[in-house]
Amino acid sequence: MMRMRIAFVIILILSFYAFSRQPDCEKVVDYKMNVKLDPATKTVEGTQVLIWKNTSDKPIKELQFHAYLNAFKNTNSTFMREAELGLGRGRRTIEERGRDEWGYLDVRSIAATSGKLFAQADLMPTFRYIHPDDDNENDQTVFVVTLPSAVPPNATVELNINFLSKLPAKAPRTGFRNNYFFVAQWFPKIGVLVDGQWNCHQFHTNSEFFADYGSYDVTITVPSDFVVGASGVMTDSTANNDGTTTYRFQQDCIHDFAWTAYPGYKVATRMFEHSELPSVKMRLLYQPEDAKYVDDFFDATATTLKHYGFWYVPYPYPQITIVDAAWKSRTAGMEYPTLFTTDADWLTPKESLDSQGLTIHECGHQFWYGLIANNEFENPWMDEGFNSYSDTRCMNAAYGNIVYFKRYLAREGFAIPIAFESVQYEPRIKRLVRYRQHAGEDIMNRATWEFMNGKSYGVNAYYKPSLMLWTLEGYLGEDIFGQIMKTYATRYVFKHPRPQDFIDVVNEFAPEPMDWFFDQVLNGSGVLDYAVSEITSKPLIAKKGFYDKDGEKEYIDEKPDKKMFESVVLIRRLGQVFMPVEIQITFEDGEVVNEKWDGKDLWKRFLYRRSSPVMLAVVDPQRKLMLDINYTNNSLYVKRSSTAALRWAAKWMFWLQHFFEVVGFFS
Repeated sequence: MMRMRIAFVIILILSFYAFSRQPDCEKVVDYKMNVKLDPATKTVEGTQVLIWKNTSDKPIKELQFHAYLNAFKNTNSTFMREAELGLGRGRRTIEERGRDEWGYLDVRSIAATSGKLFAQADLMPTFRYIHPDDDNENDQTVFVVTLPSAVPPNATVELNINFLSKLPAKAPRTGFRNNYFFVAQWFPKIGVLVDGQWNCHQFHTNSEFFADYGSYDVTITVPSDFVVGASGVMTDSTANNDGTTTYRFQQDCIHDFAWTAYPGYKVATRMFEHSELPSVKMRLLYQPEDAKYVDDFFDATATTLKHYGFWYVPYPYPQITIVDAAWKSRTAGMEYPTLFTTDADWLTPKESLDSQGLTIHECGHQFWYGLIANNEFENPWMDEGFNSYSDTRCMNAAYGNIVYFKRYLAREGFAIPIAFESVQYEPRIKRLVRYRQHAGEDIMNRATWEFMNGKSYGVNAYYKPSLMLWTLEGYLGEDIFGQIMKTYATRYVFKHPRPQDFIDVVNEFAPEPMDWFFDQVLNGSGVLDYAVSEITSKPLIAKKGFYDKDGEKEYIDEKPDKKMFESVVLIRRLGQVFMPVEIQITFEDGEVVNEKWDGKDLWKRFLYRRSSPVMLAVVDPQRKLMLDINYTNNSLYVKRSSTAALRWAAKWMFWLQHFFEVVGFFS
């Protein structure tokens, strides 16, 4: 017992030391919350003291808040309406929800004081729900209160709120499954003032979140057999007489707070250390059945902290918490400040690197979302797209090519993953495959709820923007684009950048203004597709006919020179998006000619007279234009040996037959 007490004191001392290393940011909010989890009723009840600063240049009398949990209150919420219309990404149907599986946020009281402006005032008489995004009067995910008098610029207001959060069952990103609790988007959260106007959107099926930076000081009381993890650092722990324990978590310069409680968690800790980067304590809460993945979780997290730290900005917080989400809880694969969720499927072959890929992606959101906090409601591509580009770079750097695997549906809700160890591919190819399935259906620069459906959202939030960034890197060069990304991240850390902010940084470093590129890719629905359309090589035509020579006409009738060839290569632009492209021409004698074309016209013909015919033409030979939706038409090979062609065709047909046999068996 004495050893346990000493160990606990050491942990508290280390936690206090870690908490003393705080990042610096402009703090708009200061949350202090004291809450208690009731596992029986699936509720979190508590109080909140919020100090909010008016950072605008206008006096503010009305305050807007998010009440995200009300998305799961009933069938009339905007979230549920969109889910039933199929606009979300695989949401659980309403018919499956029982009485105890719905969730809501109940604001029981709210009062405010503001220095010399006004004494404590009850704001509940002014409380009302609004729906700024649609005409759904039944949606209750945004509420507004009115102050007795306006808060001047740079002044603060203190709000005291009592609330009850009823957690939903297995809802996307939050809720409970049995006695596993993941508590996210769970408290009244104030919106963001942008240019003096409230930016406080409703909760939509595809949308994520947007909030101001500030300080969080949260005490959480749970049954003593529960293991707790949360945003920030645990700075205190008190055992209570009623069989509960109260934990205190604190963190500066974050813009949200999430936590989890579950008696089944196992806990492991390691330190990320690098001579050129800050040390970070990695705390892992994992499911007992996933013990064999512990090293994978830590290695992927450390890899992300290292590469993202060098490429963009160092991780400034003393701790990061990794949560291995419970099976079928629907909370895996989500990010919150200093905490993220991942998982591991015991059926998935380890050589697929599936758990590492998910861990890197979610840990990467600590940078894109956590530190560079764009408005995910309105510009999802600036978060998911940047992170999808970055996690692919990280996977490439850490693991190289990965083994291809696919899940084959065996029955509804159950799939069998199969790894094809002999088939390896570069991770970004998966982005391209998913992008071209729905390419051209929407423009990328939309708010999350404005996309046609969930698939269109996925394409334009994740895949197209990541390929756009890869294409920019290919076009501008790795060194210049690396400077762009690092400058953008450093300049906008702890800020809320907008699309033009990134475009401005690109134009700052690019040798030419790149607005023509963004006009097409960001604001257009066109696709990029260049193809080698035709190759012809014929013996050079001999001179024949009348030619002028010394003022006289001379008739010439030469025999054809079969050692000289005239070759024509026709390149076509099949898509609407244009970009400068490179073309590589290879002749049968081994000569290689590299060409450049501005790519603006519908086609370009290249003519050659050589002693050897053209054997191969390739558009974009170095794969710089990752947005090209059909790379199979980027090359054309002229093969003159029918025997070799038959041999290649036989191999292809054998592989194709084998592929369809596998697919047929598992479907």
